[in-house]
Amino acid sequence: MAEHSLLLTDLYERSMLEAYAAHGMAATAVFELFVRKLPESRGFLLAAGLEQVVQFLEPLRFTPDELAWLAGSGLVSAKFVHGLADLRFTGEVDAMPEGSVFFPDEPVP
Repeated sequence: MAEHSLLLTDLYERSMLEAYAAHGMAATAVFELFVRKLPESRGFLLAAGLEQVVQFLEPLRFTPDELAWLAGSGLVSAKFVHGLADLRFTGEVDAMPEGSVFFPDEPVP
């Protein structure tokens, strides 16, 4: 599995995606990122890595090997795996500028 694999997420995310697909929910989805708790030695964080996020999203797709693994895993339905073959990121990314300070429990736009 490549280090940029779409399989490197938790089962909850895949389960929610499958549930949305099963209910025909194809409208635009909006996600926000929050940091709930900082390490004890930190009072704030700096936004960084937006370029890497965009580089990950632009070619976003499951590889044939990843789809085969999912199909054989029993974690999701065969119909869902078939639909994932066409998955592409077509959204927009709104983000705070690199180097912006943010604090716990506030959205990281």
